[in-house]
Amino acid sequence: MEIKKAKREKIKVPIMITGASGSGKTVSALFIAKGIIEKMHSDLSEQEQWEKIGVIDTEHKRSLLYADSTIGNVDIGEFLHIDFEAPFTVQRYIQAFNLFKQAGVEVVIVDSLTHAWSGEGGILEQVENHQRGNSKNQMLAWNKVKPLEKEFLKLVTGNSMYVIGTSRSKQAYDMEKNEQGKTQVVKLGLKPDQKDSLEYEFAIALRIDQDHIAEATKDNSNMFNMPFKITKEVGEKIYEWSSEGIDLEKLKDELISSITELATQSENHEICLKSCTARLTTYL
Repeated sequence: MEIKKAKREKIKVPIMITGASGSGKTVSALFIAKGIIEKMHSDLSEQEQWEKIGVIDTEHKRSLLYADSTIGNVDIGEFLHIDFEAPFTVQRYIQAFNLFKQAGVEVVIVDSLTHAWSGEGGILEQVENHQRGNSKNQMLAWNKVKPLEKEFLKLVTGNSMYVIGTSRSKQAYDMEKNEQGKTQVVKLGLKPDQKDSLEYEFAIALRIDQDHIAEATKDNSNMFNMPFKITKEVGEKIYEWSSEGIDLEKLKDELISSITELATQSENHEICLKSCTARLTTYL
């Protein structure tokens, strides 16, 4: 444990987009991703920029409907795509992320997060499998699955790449009494088909209605105080905000490079290099 002065760090923020079917979650995610990449790699061609964007598609290849098309004055190119079918296990999401990282992708769109929670092979199904045959064993089942849930959360919010996760929403209802004392059904609004607290793990969480208007349900950037339409400019703003501060990745690379140069001096220096590299990778 050590006390240090607080310094702003450059991060690759995790973003969550929720909405009912037809609200425009996938297109919105593509717009934000393109805005981020345009700011990050302004020297690349349009197609090279789209190849920095990868979509993990659990929605029956639905994102492919938008490739090579123009929507809202944005020309959507040929982004990288994984047709992600069941089982929707955490291990398979990790595999998909690794494939994109190897391909040079810098913004991953998970379309959608819902399947990791309630889809075949997802968290809820695994809890049910552990609980099967013992109705009183729910707490034990959750304890066994909890590490997987944490691993998935670390994957989508871990800042190794920009991540934009979409989540289906469903109308939530409740029963309450009116002024006359009669019980009535009350709409509570759209509720993500996901673990209730998931959106709070993201730096920015946006909810889209059927008119394609977004509002922030969580916003660490403090940039989205009013309802708005999602455009490429939203991604540009997010990139500019998240790029302020110390670049830890660059610092790590520079330190390892310096140590590597010293390692050529002797065998002891080489041993030191291996030790320091392992520590830097773990710490940074």
